Order: sequence, then C-alpha cells, then structure tokens
Amino acid sequence: MNFIKILSTYRGLSLRKLIAKLSSEKNYSDCYPSFYTKLKNGTIKFSEIKDIADTLGYEIVFKDIRA
Repeated sequence: MNFIKILSTYRGLSLRKLIAKLSSEKNYSDCYPSFYTKLKNGTIKFSEIKDIADTLGYEIVFKDIRA
C-alpha cells in the first residue's frame, strides 16, 4: 500500500485523486473506502495494479535477475 501512495505522491496525487482519475479513465468505482481496504488488506488484483501504474504513467517491468 505504501508503494502506491508513494508513486501517486510523486505524481502529485492523493489516493482520493488517484481513485477519481481511475474512475474517469478506467471506469473504476470511486468508492474510496473499498479501494483503501483492498490496499490495506493486500487483496488488490494485479490487473488493478497495472491500471494504477498506467494511470500514473508508469510501466511494470519483469526482469530476470538470475542472469
């Protein structure tokens, strides 16, 4: 959860503003308590994390660290 808060802060957004942006761009529910609970409990889906990254202008990269 802190990671998402940090990334949104870097972009100048509070979690509430991030949720509003997700709601307008990705048709997410704008229910802050529900979103916050998912973050707090670690029950957020990867697809939602991907949408958050996209909305904030980040890309998720998987890198093989065994090489």
